[in-house]
Amino acid sequence: MKHTVERAVLRVALILLLGTVAQPVSRKLEARQHWWDLAQNELAAALNVRDNWNVAKNVIMFLGDGMGITANTAARIFKGQKMGMNGEEGYLTWERFPNAALLKTYNVDKQVPDSAATATAYLCGIKTNYYTLGVDPMVTLGDCAAGRNPLYHTPSILQWAQEAGKDTGIVTTTRITHATPGATYAHSAHRDWECDGNLGTMGIGCKDIADQLVHDNPGKYIKVILGGGRQAFGAGLGNELNTTCIRKDGRNLTQEWLDDKKLRGASASYVTNYGELSDIDPDETDYLLGLFADSHNPFEVDRLVGPNGSPSLKDMALKALKLLKKSENGFFLLVEGGRIDHALHDNLPHRALEEAIALDSAVAAVLKEVDMEETLVVVTADHSHVMTMNGYPDRGNDILGLVSDLSEIDNLPYTTLMFTNGPGYNYSVVEDKVVRHDPSTVNTKHIDYRSQAAVPTPPISETHGGEDVAIWAVGPMAHLFHRTHEQNYVAHAMAYSACIGPSAKNCQRPSHATFTRGPLAKPSVREPGSGRGSGEPKFPTLSPVLQQLLDDNQQKIVTALGTETVKSFSNTADVQELLGRSALPHSM
Repeated sequence: MKHTVERAVLRVALILLLGTVAQPVSRKLEARQHWWDLAQNELAAALNVRDNWNVAKNVIMFLGDGMGITANTAARIFKGQKMGMNGEEGYLTWERFPNAALLKTYNVDKQVPDSAATATAYLCGIKTNYYTLGVDPMVTLGDCAAGRNPLYHTPSILQWAQEAGKDTGIVTTTRITHATPGATYAHSAHRDWECDGNLGTMGIGCKDIADQLVHDNPGKYIKVILGGGRQAFGAGLGNELNTTCIRKDGRNLTQEWLDDKKLRGASASYVTNYGELSDIDPDETDYLLGLFADSHNPFEVDRLVGPNGSPSLKDMALKALKLLKKSENGFFLLVEGGRIDHALHDNLPHRALEEAIALDSAVAAVLKEVDMEETLVVVTADHSHVMTMNGYPDRGNDILGLVSDLSEIDNLPYTTLMFTNGPGYNYSVVEDKVVRHDPSTVNTKHIDYRSQAAVPTPPISETHGGEDVAIWAVGPMAHLFHRTHEQNYVAHAMAYSACIGPSAKNCQRPSHATFTRGPLAKPSVREPGSGRGSGEPKFPTLSPVLQQLLDDNQQKIVTALGTETVKSFSNTADVQELLGRSALPHSM
């Protein structure tokens, strides 16, 4: 390797995503010097950011379904307030990534998108029609014949990763046949064709999404599949009131999945609760299927904790990571916090924010287990919702609470979070006048409080929003996310980072590119047992001293430029010298 200690400056950033920026638990408002110092520290950090041109051995994509910018901002405040702070000053884990951009989410035929077409865009690199999954725009909604045509199928980055010899996994809190996970492996003219019972007359002759996962390429080669949706597999336990997709063919696809793995000589396990998942030994398991609910997994606030309950998103993501990290060639992992979307569809902001915090916990946990010099991590949303933050609430006002001012028209209070449409519409007519409900008469912080909406819709039918969503990135080639992009750009950028799929034969870096990990020629693929070359520098994510400082203060990310003269962060004085007082306890 030519990239050795002769380089003047190590191109390494210490990237830690653990908690919020160190802040004392206080409701005090900051003075002038605080803001000046904060800006100067952030400027210094920005000037030290260096692009990482490595080839990504691993790619991890986190998707907050429906987590638009408003929901993201509200979740940030909610997280901080749960920690006893005002809330606005904090950060979600991904908000400290060094690169961020905006994505345009419209579908080929819709100004405001759905989750299937958006998933096809960011996972397959092709924008497509509303409600279609893993197919190009030649397939319109419900056109089974066109959907069967392989010329119209759109392979995903998960398939590209498999073709490059990488292991793959999908983790979600929704049904594993739902829109987001479905786009990694399925091709369907209708996203609702999750099992044969939903095909109807339009779908005659088409294969349902669950069947595609078990028997088709690339679904049957996915190493880790964790989520909900037993009904679509013909394996429902019958302990849920709602039916979403009942198989009519009498097949149990979980057994067929196990039979396929046995036939191929692989060790495979199927689990249905947290206890069984915990007992899985990654070293003894080649394939893992976990379905923890007949339909979607429970909301985080409803989740039964214990062996007979269902795992959290963090639990699932960490187990998936342990299995996938065995691969010498690296891996692709999709992790979806899918129920943010469901709560917002029902105008239930408290539930939505709890789901977003669960995603935050999963991201922070995973980042501590991967090498950021060879792992690209992106966090984004598929679309927004019509929730808004409004009024002029005081700093630190409960994000789920009431704005202090009253409406000048009806003299009633209103909440900070409201919706432009949805089932929260709550108006009546009194003496020929429309009167809205007074939210001060109920507990707006209750987990099932339904925020007011302007336009009525049936339950769980609030619509998506059409504005851009954000994407945050860290790791090799994260700087490719740098402006307003079309949503389908995401798949191409991830593929270029890992030199797979459309970039498998041509991902040459420019002449000015610099690396911290080896030459460009297929560096993400190693011979089994080869390990890291003796001349290749290994940069730990943290030092023990820095780790302790950050853990003690819920610090999320610190980015620092280190040279060879720094004493390996061996003591507190060295950390202070490199990072400055602002990164240390009691400095603000």
